[in-house]
Amino acid sequence: DSLQLGQKNSSVHPHDSVVQCSGDANTTMNFSIVLLTLLNIVSAHAFTTPADSLQLGRSRTSTALEADVSGTPTDRSRADELFETYDVDGNGLIDRDEFDAIVSKMNSSSRRREFISVLTAGLGSLVVATEKNTFAFGQKTLRSKYLEPLAESKQNQLFPTALLSSDLDDSIWRTLKARGFSPQNTLFGHSVCADEVNMRKEQTIDLMTSRWEEAFTLGGLAGLPFAGKSGFGAYLHHVPDDGKLLILFAPHVGIDEEGRVGSLQRDGQAAVSTACGAAIGAYKELQKRGKTKEDDLVVFQQENSRQFDPQLKEIIALLAPRLKGIENSEDSIAFITYQMYGIIRELIQSCIVDTKDLFDSASEVAVVGGIMVNRRKGGDFFQPLSFESLRREQSAPDDL
Repeated sequence: DSLQLGQKNSSVHPHDSVVQCSGDANTTMNFSIVLLTLLNIVSAHAFTTPADSLQLGRSRTSTALEADVSGTPTDRSRADELFETYDVDGNGLIDRDEFDAIVSKMNSSSRRREFISVLTAGLGSLVVATEKNTFAFGQKTLRSKYLEPLAESKQNQLFPTALLSSDLDDSIWRTLKARGFSPQNTLFGHSVCADEVNMRKEQTIDLMTSRWEEAFTLGGLAGLPFAGKSGFGAYLHHVPDDGKLLILFAPHVGIDEEGRVGSLQRDGQAAVSTACGAAIGAYKELQKRGKTKEDDLVVFQQENSRQFDPQLKEIIALLAPRLKGIENSEDSIAFITYQMYGIIRELIQSCIVDTKDLFDSASEVAVVGGIMVNRRKGGDFFQPLSFESLRREQSAPDDL
């Protein structure tokens, strides 16, 4: 009601089909069509014409646009210019053919804006990808500047073929892409310890979740798939139709700057803590029960009086029969970590084998297994130990 077009004797007629702008005659226009037209034209010129300087009007007619309550008319030269652009025959009317030209201009402008939107989204994705590549490049190139010699030496001794997280992610991607895996047809699932250190940005789980666009959590303490067969069934039934499953499983272990395995100085903490705390806690409990001899672990002498929860009780029960030979190992915590890998592998395999309708929903399942090595500086590593894939028609998996 407050928008008034024209002088005192001018009016807006919503049902008129043309715009009349000649002499002193009353101005009539199809309000909705003209408003839509002007908005699209304004949008098409938005990159070069500031919104606050765009003024509508027609100086050589009796039509005026009142810009504020004082009645002061705005400059109408821009409106004249636009009108004359589309009033090809100069008769002061926008006829059907001329309006078709306006519609064509609107469609062209819309396609241009759509192209710019797609281009902008593409460039944004490129920037994100480039940022990750830059991080990985810097991590490798500058590694010698912040290397922890004792930690590096111990890792090379106990986990000799460990890969940086970014190299692992890239290797898995290149291998599975050749087999038809893609973010659109693949559901990524992981069975790793719930410890927050395993979820750090630019490390294995973050990189792979970003790569495959979503993730299903199967693991609990120590990386065991405590989601169980019910959880695995839910994971399976979330896969895209006739799609593929990608499972990564791994226990984890820290190595601190002194080269102590099972130890990790976490960000924001001055004290050194354990990693994996659940696996080491289970090992210490088995020592107390006399299942293995006392291990003089310098970093882990603090007592923990909490009651073991169900997950930790299960870890203790599964680890107990696997301690034979630990006394002759190079490092007891590394030994425990490799045993945890074996436990998780068996449980994952059991979930797969016992799921009878596996290939009713999925066409292929790929499983990556190893050990995650947490480091305070330089990024985490992954010691690959297995990479297999089983297709619907196969009786035995491919060793990738």
